[in-house]
Amino acid sequence: MPVLATKSPGDCFVTVLDAVRIALRYRTPVLLLSDGSIATGSEPWLIPDVEDLPDLSVEFATKPNALDGGDEHWPYVRDASLAREWAIPGTPGLQHRIGGLEKADGKGNISYDPDNHEHMVRLRQAKVDGVEVPGVEVDDPSGQARVLVLGWGSTYGPIGAACRALRQRGKRIAQAHLRYLNPFPKNLGEVLRRYDRVIVPELNLGQLAMLLRARYLVDAVSYTKVAGTPFMESELVDVFAGYLGTTLAEAA
Repeated sequence: MPVLATKSPGDCFVTVLDAVRIALRYRTPVLLLSDGSIATGSEPWLIPDVEDLPDLSVEFATKPNALDGGDEHWPYVRDASLAREWAIPGTPGLQHRIGGLEKADGKGNISYDPDNHEHMVRLRQAKVDGVEVPGVEVDDPSGQARVLVLGWGSTYGPIGAACRALRQRGKRIAQAHLRYLNPFPKNLGEVLRRYDRVIVPELNLGQLAMLLRARYLVDAVSYTKVAGTPFMESELVDVFAGYLGTTLAEAA
């Protein structure tokens, strides 16, 4: 399923809206990641105008869509993005079977056929792979950094603070942050290969770094902590400085 991660308390609003956009557009569950630092944190947030919010309305099915020209509703007929139509329960003529068992492609009848099961699994994977997400943006003021720090979730604040502290001391370091963890932004591989070293700080055992190595074959450096406390700016300055060929004393 699609997976998104919010980076700060104020960012939760925008991330939730985008998660809903994906869920409604592609007819799929969406997993939204947060953590205790975000849940108990706070920051200034400008309340948006309702008129500026995205249109998240849904067009429901209103007539049969059987591919054989019949008068039945086939709940597993898909559009170009592999999303299915939604029919409001009780709509006359659009009755269909729902539930957790595997369904036959198109008609949606319960199916125990192994080939249909593989076909449906691959369809769902292709749908998630095709979810449109923005490209990852890189904060690299000098445009000459050779080290990229890639984060996700609540590591955004301390990573940014550490990078700014190093830049103020004349060091060149780039920062990028992922909101979309599945699917990854389409330009992520190109961004990673642009740098000599990619550092991935995570408050876990390095799951994102593992995925990046497997997907893009980059030698991502994993820096992790699972102590139940967030990263501190000074801690990350020390780590990043080491990969910039700079000691902590020199960075200070």
